[in-house]
Amino acid sequence: MKKVLFISNVLSHIEVFHQPYIEWFHQQGYTVHIMTNAGGKTVPFCEKLYDLGIERSPFNLHNIAVIKQAKRIIDEEKYDIVHCHTPMGGVVGRISSRTARKNGTKVIYTAHGFHFYKGAPMINWLLYYTMERILARMTDCVITINSEDYNRANDKFRNNNLQICKIDGIGVDISRFSKPTDEEKIDLKAKYGYSDKFLLIYAAEFIPRKNHIFFINALPELIKVCPNIRVLFAGKGIQMDEMQEIINQRGLSEYVCFLGFCHNMPELYKMSDVVISASIEEGFGINIIEGMASGLPTVASIVRGHKEMVKPNENGYLFDVNKPDQFCNAVRSLYSDSQIYSTLSDCALLTANHFSTEHSLEQMSAIYKKYIS
Repeated sequence: MKKVLFISNVLSHIEVFHQPYIEWFHQQGYTVHIMTNAGGKTVPFCEKLYDLGIERSPFNLHNIAVIKQAKRIIDEEKYDIVHCHTPMGGVVGRISSRTARKNGTKVIYTAHGFHFYKGAPMINWLLYYTMERILARMTDCVITINSEDYNRANDKFRNNNLQICKIDGIGVDISRFSKPTDEEKIDLKAKYGYSDKFLLIYAAEFIPRKNHIFFINALPELIKVCPNIRVLFAGKGIQMDEMQEIINQRGLSEYVCFLGFCHNMPELYKMSDVVISASIEEGFGINIIEGMASGLPTVASIVRGHKEMVKPNENGYLFDVNKPDQFCNAVRSLYSDSQIYSTLSDCALLTANHFSTEHSLEQMSAIYKKYIS
């Protein structure tokens, strides 16, 4: 019986991003197992789900026991392929598979955005770069999802036994999203109380690297050129209360809407006019693809993940987070010129197709087939 193992320290990572690949292996006649923090849940097309309690921190000593337990399971099950995800999933999976790899198991690691990147803190380079350089010797294939990571892996990690591949993102289910008609957009804005407003939407967790404060700081200048502007923040997080307090202190509560965690994102994107992001670090950017699949031009910060998707003057604009005037000018262009908006909107739809789950599955299955006997 052919077997494949998926490893991640977070079950939701498997559920959100890797279900199509699990189903693909099932269709190829493989038995699929998963190692993660399961919490008693089940996953479709998975025959065994090992709840190992993998800790996110590389300094947590509990992971030593996890590695020992994972090694015992991997040696006993004799997997054909072990596919690792998330940094600590990659650590546990690759160290635990050393003996199995000598016996023919193929070990794959998908880097969903290296923690060492241009501009990253020195501690990230000291810890994560060193760790990945060592673990590359225990890996048959490293898969990257953006050009910066691909080039760095080729430059720093390549050895005779390692293949380095790049796929276009991680696959977004764009079937849930579609471009509305003008009438649909008007009706949705009326439904949610935003008639005649120009809506910017940012779906992101309220954490420092998502950089919500950038939009708050830029808003006063933006209001001068787009007086009916509204910024929609969809998401929760540790900085949400702080951002709300800043908005209230500055008297901007009329212009910013905190929506919390939303289950109606397809409607919210249809209602909106531009998808935005000010993230200071991003391996990909699912929110941007979801927005593009709804026909929204993008205005996003210049980081590695965004540069894969946003082509300036084609489907959106990129800006330097240290130059808020670039952001304001980009939004003003979309606000004031309907022809530019229409052209970028049409191109955004085409871009979204390139990052769809179907396209990603084609790329991943081609990689998997290299290791299927």
